[in-house]
Amino acid sequence: MSQTQDNITLLTASSLARHYRFGSSLVKALDGVDLDVRRGEFLGIVGASGSGKSTLLNLLGGLDTPTAGAIRTAEGDLNRMNPRRLARYRATEVGMIFQSFNLVPHRSALGNVELALYFLDVPLRRRRALAAEMLTRVGLADRLEHRPADLSGGEQQRVAIARALVKNPALLLADEPTGNLDRDATHMIGDILADWNRGGGTVIMVTHNLDLARARAHRVLRMDYGRFVAEDLSAGGLE
Repeated sequence: MSQTQDNITLLTASSLARHYRFGSSLVKALDGVDLDVRRGEFLGIVGASGSGKSTLLNLLGGLDTPTAGAIRTAEGDLNRMNPRRLARYRATEVGMIFQSFNLVPHRSALGNVELALYFLDVPLRRRRALAAEMLTRVGLADRLEHRPADLSGGEQQRVAIARALVKNPALLLADEPTGNLDRDATHMIGDILADWNRGGGTVIMVTHNLDLARARAHRVLRMDYGRFVAEDLSAGGLE
């Protein structure tokens, strides 16, 4: 487990709520969440499906808008950002990893990772060099030209991680990054995230895998019915 976190707050969520209406029913996916994340922290969030974990990550990543509450970062209050500024925040400050990988099927591993830098106007030669370097760091130096269909699930997830990390984001959000993977691939993905955190990166990972969260995170929070219901500061005592 990394010990690189400091006392500087990277992100604060206050009274965060996200409600959805289905016909006459009101679903409270998030219901008054407060959260402070320190720079360099590895935060694990566990809970059952439907507990609000992914909804929270989507809000923190600027992919969705809260019904109520505020999310404050060094770049400002996400709720007050205009669309252009919010898009810039997503492109430069946040890296996201999804359970379903979300790779572009017709592009190679190198091409998929390059995309994260294309939208930042990084020149082609520099994009390719940085993408190749990051893929090498996640153990895919011999898979640069392979398309997603030619890669295993664990390899596809490593491509997705390389794509998220290549822009060196202030915050990495990982949504069930090992949910579809076997034990060996899960361990490898955990190692990659922990290594990036040891280098000073901030990680918020949501997962069903309590053992993974305990092994990698500085803190583990449990969500249920859209709220945090338990916290384990030592990442060793949640039951």
